[in-house]
Order: sequence, then structure tokens, then C-alpha cells
Amino acid sequence: MDRVHKGYLQHNDISPGNVLLHFPEDKVSEVYIGVCDWGLASRVCETTPSRYGYPTAEAHTAAFKERGTFVAPELWYTYGKPNSETSYETLRRRHLYTPAADAYSVGVVANKIWDNEDDFDLFKDAAGKARFAVALKELTNPDPKKRSTLQLVHATLTAPPYNFQIPESCYRKHI
Repeated sequence: MDRVHKGYLQHNDISPGNVLLHFPEDKVSEVYIGVCDWGLASRVCETTPSRYGYPTAEAHTAAFKERGTFVAPELWYTYGKPNSETSYETLRRRHLYTPAADAYSVGVVANKIWDNEDDFDLFKDAAGKARFAVALKELTNPDPKKRSTLQLVHATLTAPPYNFQIPESCYRKHI
């Protein structure tokens, strides 16, 4: 997703259902990761409003329970009456998709994938695993202004001690 953001695009719908994993039978130490469902994607420069606005607190809570864990907190809102300061039209212009919202979703999905990972070759020791977890956790800061960027996490994970190799294609090998 860092490469996507560098191309001034954002996905706007990262969730486990949109992450594809392929494990080649003839290469057991490799996994290919892809992202699908680009229907909500937009250019970073566009002002794409969030689709997570709800007319009541109850509807907001129900939707959050269904999908909320993968959606950045700043995209959720409950709107009020038309022609008011909290109208749907007013609030949807204040709750826009951004690369920070994509980063949050990537962080949630990555934390779920790596949460119980204990691969010695990947982490080397408990301290390495802790640093790795912190790098991913910083993507899920509820405050988008304090949230880490995918670019920073990418730089962390491709540097020592991890040295992940990121190929030129949209798939990562050897994780």
C-alpha cells in the first residue's frame, strides 16, 4: 500500500476480505500478497467523502459492530437534520478518505495476521518481535495526526533487523 500511496492513490476499503494470500505448492517458504476490490479507490488529491455516516447512534453502533474494526475512527460520524451544522452534506465533507485512513486499515489487518506469529527466522528474539509489533501498532493510533505512515513502517521493516525484500511487483515474497 505504501507503493500505491506513492502513486497518489488510496484504496479506501482495506479489510481481510480484500487481502489475497497465495502459497505456491512448489515454494513452501514463499507467500504472495495482493489486494483486491479497488471499487472505492480514489486519487489522494480527490475529496472522497466517507461512507460511514449514519442518521442515528443506534445505526452507527450496529454498523461499527459489523465493520468498524477495519475502518479508521475519523471516518465514522452520526449526522443530524438537513440544513444544520451536523447535516449529512456538511459532515460528509469533513470526514474524508485519506492515506492515513488506509494506513489505519492496513495496521489492523497486519496486526491480525502477525499477532500470533513466532517465526524465529523472522523475529530472531522477543525484542525483535516487540519492535515489529510496535511498528505495526503505530499504524492504528486513533488520532490520524499522531498515526504513523505506511512509508515510515515500510522503511522500518525493510531495514535491519527485518530486511524484508519488497519486489517491484505488487506482491511481496519471502515474508
